[in-house]
Order: sequence, then structure tokens, then C-alpha cells
Amino acid sequence: MALILLVGPAMSLPVLHRYPDRDTCAAELAQVLVSRLAARRSAGLARLLLPGGQTPQLLLQNLARLDLDWTQVEVSPSDERWVAADDPASNLLLLRRALPQALLIDPRQGATPQLAAQGWGKSLRARLPLTAVLLGMGEDGHFASLFPGMPGLAAALAAEAVPTALVGEAPVEPRLRLTPNLALLLRSDWLGLLVFGEAKRALLEAVLADRPATRHLPVHALLQQAGNRLQIHWAP
Repeated sequence: MALILLVGPAMSLPVLHRYPDRDTCAAELAQVLVSRLAARRSAGLARLLLPGGQTPQLLLQNLARLDLDWTQVEVSPSDERWVAADDPASNLLLLRRALPQALLIDPRQGATPQLAAQGWGKSLRARLPLTAVLLGMGEDGHFASLFPGMPGLAAALAAEAVPTALVGEAPVEPRLRLTPNLALLLRSDWLGLLVFGEAKRALLEAVLADRPATRHLPVHALLQQAGNRLQIHWAP
């Protein structure tokens, strides 16, 4: 595994861990997360947020194979689609299938998206700081369910915001999402970003170069505010 520091003019130094392939990346990142979670166990329950979608599939397989007592780990998705918990599009369902013994925290903590987000935000806030937060990133520069141009984005990315969860709006169906704000995601002992593909790496390099065209992207706020706390795990 190579270790590279990426430098942006107005930012401290996020760290890029570069791997030769996705299998190696998933295996080594799983070891990092399990080590963090196991270390936390001596002080009580460990708390973990994991992304959904296609990117973390290999990672989840590796996590399930490693030696860890998942009955002592609280796990919630880093964002969720406003669908039923057993819907194939649900990120919680993905986690339940991959880590069936984990203590899952369902973001659906209310009858409406707004009430669910409020309840989930309160539940997560009571558990801060989280042990580890792993995020994914889209080619449009979104992370969690904080999408470019969505209503309320500036408030959701504000550094001084109270840690909470909110209703996000995606450009594709299902549009309604539940997502922590950036302030909550940053309240973690370890913060990571899992990224696959050359297009996403090129986007990250443009953000780190502080190119004006990237300054409106949610990931720009993430890298700027997280700085050298952010561990980027990338494979082609």
C-alpha cells in the first residue's frame, strides 16, 4: 500500500492510501476498521457509520469475515433512502444482510422523512463521538446524501452547525434521503472516504487543487473541514 499526501492551497493534508486493486483496498481497509472498533470495545459499545451502494460491497464481505464481536458494535448507514427497511434500495438492508449480528440503528425514526431525520439525528447525537465514519463519494462530488444544488445544502455543510440529520434530495429516484449533516460526520474518532476509479480520483485532485469549478461541491467542504483527519482509500 502506497501512502501519498495530497496538497491543496487552502487545505491541510488529507491522506490518500492508494491500492493496486479493489480487493486489496477492501481487505486492508476492513482491517483498519476492525482494529479501531476492537480498540474502542474496552470503553463500551463501538459506533460505526458505513456507506451504501455498490462501492462498499467488497468491504462488507471482508468485515464479515474478520474476528470481531459485532453484537458489541452499533452500526448505521451513513445515509438512507426513504424507502421501507426491507426494500432492495435500502442501505440498512445491505448492512443487515452483511453484518447480521451488528446492533443496527435504523434511520427511520419517524412517520415522515422530517420526523425520521429528527429522530435519527437525536439518536446519533447522543452517541457522539462516533468510533468511525466511512463515507463514499459520487462522481458528482456528493457524499452521504448531500448532493450538489439540493435545497438546504449550505446549512448542511456549515462548519458551525449543530450535529444533526436532515432530509436530503437526490437527483435520481428515490429522491428523498435521510442524511447526517457534515458537522455530525466530523464528530468521529476516525473518518474515511472510500473511492474507486480514475474519474473520482481526478475529481478529488481537482478539489484539492482548489479549482474554482469544484468549490460548490459537497466534497470540497468535506476535504476543507476534515483536513488531515480524512483518510482517503482509493483503488482503480
